[in-house]
Amino acid sequence: MARMPGAEQRLIPRNFTADGQESVRGLVVHIMDGSFEGTDSWFRNHPEAQASAHFGTSRAGALRQWVDTADRAWAQAGGNRTWLSIENEGKGGDSLTSAQLDRNAEALAWTHTRYGVPLQVADSPNGRGLGYHAMGGSNWGGHTSCPGTHVVAQLAEIVARAKKIVGSGGAGGSQPSGSGIARYQVTINGLVYGYGAHGDHVTKVGEALVARGCGKHYRQGPGPDWGDADTENYADYQRSLGYSGADSDGVPGEASLRRLLGTLPSAPAKRVSLAYVLAAARTDPGAAQGHQTHAADVRIVEAALKDEGLLAAAYASDGSYGTTTIAAYARWQRSLGYSGSDADGIPGRVSLTQLGKKHHFTVAA
Repeated sequence: MARMPGAEQRLIPRNFTADGQESVRGLVVHIMDGSFEGTDSWFRNHPEAQASAHFGTSRAGALRQWVDTADRAWAQAGGNRTWLSIENEGKGGDSLTSAQLDRNAEALAWTHTRYGVPLQVADSPNGRGLGYHAMGGSNWGGHTSCPGTHVVAQLAEIVARAKKIVGSGGAGGSQPSGSGIARYQVTINGLVYGYGAHGDHVTKVGEALVARGCGKHYRQGPGPDWGDADTENYADYQRSLGYSGADSDGVPGEASLRRLLGTLPSAPAKRVSLAYVLAAARTDPGAAQGHQTHAADVRIVEAALKDEGLLAAAYASDGSYGTTTIAAYARWQRSLGYSGSDADGIPGRVSLTQLGKKHHFTVAA
């Protein structure tokens, strides 16, 4: 979970990919082409829009967070996996107000302290820092007028204000200013790498680095918690492969990790019993409110339906396959082309297997 202190927390219940933010290269500036509250309503109440952003500002200077930054917002198509997003109230051709510049600077300063994003203007998807929607071209949806030339001209001012915030210690977060060590995370095959990651897979990376002669920054040897020494050692390894610049910041990419380990480890697969889920779907709706038949298996299905934007978060972990889950699963079936009695909310092997392929669980008998 990653919530920005000082931002009004108004998280939307859908229109994002849960735990889907693979890394954070920076913050992308957008223009709403509409009102602040209208955009809030659109994100919140129109799942068919399939649109959202992590943050938003009003022209009067409100700052709101709509999507947790551990989750992937749907703001800039091909840039969603690796960039955060901030929408700004206004229309094409507008400049941001001074209050909006301050809120953007605060959001950028927070991404710097939380994820190690450099305080600089980015002008391509391969850069890092403060970017803008149009820089992504057709891969980011072809929005060449977003946020507009006037706002793009203000990006340097946002960076300057963010530097003042960080210099005064007012950005929050966990990275000391000027440490020069990357402190963001990436997810590869369901496993998290980078500052703060934890698990046996972190230890295995450290051991492999030592075996490659890239362990000089360890004081006590590799362990399950990814710290600055892991990042520095991994950066040495990346440079030994010929990487440089942002590509040798010590945070793994798929190619370098595969070369280090010989393969890409995967997170343990979750398993769902079709028989258990069917029993729950046929029992829970007619039982007392909140009745659980096979809660553990149902929770996995509910979490997948939530990630699809089909089930509200309030119902996504109760383990009860009640009428709300029935309706959500029916929407999943219809999205696959089923209709009539074939879209009744009762899982079948084919539809459940397809859901599992998207959300990393297998289906047993």
